[in-house]
This record gives sequence, structure tokens and C-alpha cells, in this order.
Amino acid sequence: MHHIMGWARDPKATPILWLSGPAGAGKSCIQRTIVQSTTAEGLFVACFFFSTKQSETNNQARFVATLAAQLAENIPGLKSYTKKAIKKDGRVFTKALESQVEGLILQPLQELGSTWNRLKRLLWRTLMALVACQDPDTTGTRANVIVIDGLDECVDPEEQARIIRLIHTIATHPHVPLRFAIASRPEYAIRTAFFSSPLSNDTLILRLEEYEADKDLRQFLRGEFSHLKSNHPTSASIPAGWPSPEDENALVTKASRQFVYVSVVMKHLKNPRRNPMLELRRIIDYRPSANVLKSNPFAELDALYDRILHPPDIDTSLLKSILHSIIHDKPRESMSPVTDFDTLFSLRPGTTASILVDLHSLLNFNSPTQRPTFHHKSLEDFLTSHSRARDLYQSNDQIHAQLTRAYYKLAHREQRRPKRPPDGIDATWDLCLLTTSHAWSVSDWAIFPREFIKDILPGFLNQVFQTMAKTQSQSSARALKSRRMSVHPVGHPRLAVDTDSVMRERRRRLDPYWRRYHFVFVRLDSLSVHLCSPNS
Repeated sequence: MHHIMGWARDPKATPILWLSGPAGAGKSCIQRTIVQSTTAEGLFVACFFFSTKQSETNNQARFVATLAAQLAENIPGLKSYTKKAIKKDGRVFTKALESQVEGLILQPLQELGSTWNRLKRLLWRTLMALVACQDPDTTGTRANVIVIDGLDECVDPEEQARIIRLIHTIATHPHVPLRFAIASRPEYAIRTAFFSSPLSNDTLILRLEEYEADKDLRQFLRGEFSHLKSNHPTSASIPAGWPSPEDENALVTKASRQFVYVSVVMKHLKNPRRNPMLELRRIIDYRPSANVLKSNPFAELDALYDRILHPPDIDTSLLKSILHSIIHDKPRESMSPVTDFDTLFSLRPGTTASILVDLHSLLNFNSPTQRPTFHHKSLEDFLTSHSRARDLYQSNDQIHAQLTRAYYKLAHREQRRPKRPPDGIDATWDLCLLTTSHAWSVSDWAIFPREFIKDILPGFLNQVFQTMAKTQSQSSARALKSRRMSVHPVGHPRLAVDTDSVMRERRRRLDPYWRRYHFVFVRLDSLSVHLCSPNS
């Protein structure tokens, strides 16, 4: 933090700082601390934390708009210029990111930096500096800091490289006093961009793998153990000298500079249903083999995950399905389908909660209706590696096929309900969309029973399609019926789409249902083409 804050304060420092480190090294924790520290010193203006947990933060779509909104709020006088830019070009948010950068960030900042505005800000900074007994020249030359975390969790490598180029454009603009602190894993697209000219000349690179973290790990552990001994239900029986210096050293050694390791350990020990002294002894005594330690740098973390994810009297196959569903099943918030896995997998109410009750050290779920998420992406990396997860591994095809069947059954039950609410047809279609989405994510179609993928699923979707066409408004029904429905010799419904007609209707916005369910139609069309091919 000392080096990073020194960079943030130095007016002559490089405009970009890249904090590189492996999974679990504490990058996100450092970035949150940077936000707090720069805010306290009046340097922070914006941030964007990429994450694969939400569809809004795992891609580039909202990156520029989010930064522009925060800059407008945090830089005095900028909001009026940003509003002016949006009013001048109402379609700016639909344009390419490069155009968004120019229209929403660079132009408003340049207008704010005009001669008259620079004079007003200079007078203001001078006044504030006099009040704070600071040097006005030093105060005026500070650059504002934008914090970007988890760039590697932007799932498309091409988007990662594009975002870095956009950042470089903003950070090196001669009239824009902004600098960026970026944290990510050293993925190929990211490190290639930073090591290439001209970014290599404008970037300060800090590698966490070269940083001695043992001191910070010990400090973190001591604070967490102090809190545990004061608040755990068994606190009265915990000795004052626990844990011993030897146990503390053992944890630091096992962590191998990975903050995620000690973080998971402490969350696990705080479980009120467990004896923390007994659990700590089991964790310390559990050692991977020497060969595993040599070949896998995450061997200790994997051993910890393996121990926590195998509690006694738990159905491992069901736990595996739930964990992999958390990774792959991410319905949109606007959808109306189930929010709990009990309903999705036809389990008795409360089954999922009972299975996950002892996994709060790894999962975040605050209510029965909230879908759980992982505390750290390293758990997803563990589960998606066959050599690391072993019996908890499930291939992409297996989980997508399982979710296809689960959502089909749920949609079928919804369709057959005798008394459905007015929006019941919408709920059914949302479930159909998820069914086809997961089906299309399967690369090996042989994983499905042949009759299901060739007869049952297409026939059901065709039935729902016809029901929807009858129940919608006259204009929507007319638009839907204008689509040609043909039946192939093998009996699969195929939706033939007139592309020009669709584009005209989109432009006129006459058919909201077509726009909403276009994804399902395209998937159904492609599915039929595949099934009717000679090799299917």
C-alpha cells in the first residue's frame, strides 16, 4: 500500500499502475483499500469491479458508461457537461466504446478544462490550500485516481485488451488529469497488452508474487483470531494462548502468500456449529503429498476446499450439481423462474439449505430466495478442474444437459398448471428460454436421450409457442402468426424467419414479444437444422 499510495500522490508518476497477482493473492482487498485511502485524500473519482458473478460486470458493455456516471458525480462542475453531451447525442450509449469514451468522458472533461473553468478551479484550489495550510501548486497538480479490479474476470480476452487500450487513451490524454490503478491476474491478453508499446512506457507494474506477504498474513490472522475468541459460542473454553506461534506459522506457510487461504480458514473456523480448536488442528494436520505440492501451486488451497466440501452425511452428487449450477446457471434478474434449487431440481423444501448450511466459508447466501454465490473465484477454478476437484468435478456438457432437463420439467409443470396467474405464459417462456440456452451450450448432443432432444423438447416449445400466440394482444398475435411454421420430415418444428421483415419490425418497435423471445426462436431454428443434418 505504501508504494501504491506513493504512486497516487506523485504528480510525475506513470498514468497507469497494474497490480498483477495470482488467484487468492489479495488483489481485490488491496483495491478496496485503495478506494478508501484515495477517497480520504480526495483523489478517488471512480471505480469498476469486474466479476463473473453477474452478467453486468463480466463484459465491457457498461464499463465506459459506469465510469462516466461516477466522474460526473465526483468531479465538481462536470455533471452539466456530461448531461450536455448526452442531450447532444442521445444514442451515445449504443455506440462503440471508443465513441463513448470520446463523447462521455474526454469531451466533457476538455470543456470543463477550458480557460475560464481552469481559472475558477485554480482560485478554488488556492483558497482550499490556504485554508489547509498546503502548497497550492502541489494541490493543483494531483491527478484523480480510477480503480479497476478483476479485469481478468471480463470473460472475453479481446474485450480485456480493448479495455486496456481505452484506459490508455484516457490516461494519456494531455488535458485529462486521470490515472488508473488496475488489478488482475496475469492472463495472456492482459500481460501482452501491458508489455507492448506504448503501454509498457506508461505503466508501473507491481507483481504480488514478488511481494513478501507473511507479515500481512500474520497481522490478518491475529486480528481474526482475536475476534473469533471473543464471539464464538465456545469462547469460554478457548485458551488465551490459542493458537500457538507454531500453529500460526503453519497457517502462514500453508497459505503460500495467498490471502484467500487464510480468509477461507477463518470463515470456516467461525462456524458456530464447529469446534474451532479441533477444526484448526485438522486443517494443519491435513497435508497433500510431496508430489502434489511440487506439481500444483494451489495444493494446500485445494486440500482446504476438499476438506470443507466433504462434510459428513452429505449427498456429494447433489452438492456437486448445486455448486456447478451456481457457476453455469445465471438467469436474468428480469426473469420470473425459480430462485431456489429445491424447486429447480424437484427437491423437498429446505434440502438445498441443509446441504449448504456448513459452507458459509465458501458461499454467500443471505436468504432462502437468494441464489448463492462464491466468495472467491478460486473456488470456481477448483471445481472446473478435473485434476483438482476429482469427485466434485462436472463437465460443462454434463451440467448444461442436467439444467436443460431441469428447466424443461419446470416449464412443463408451469404449462400444465390448471390456474395460472396472468403472467404465467411469460414465466413459461422465460423457462423455455433457459431450457434452450442450456441445450445449445452442450457441445456433444449424444449426451441427451435421442427422443428428448429430437421429439419431446421441440414439440413442447412448439405447443407453448402456439399458446402464447393465442393469448397475447391482437397485434402481437398477428405479428407472431406472420412467421412461417414448417415441419421437417422427421417431425421437428422449424421457425423460418424473414430477416428483412424482422429488421423492419424491430425498427418500428411494433412487436415487443418478438424482440423478447427472438433468442428462443433462433435457438429452436438452429436446433432443428442440426437435428435434420445427416450426421445428427
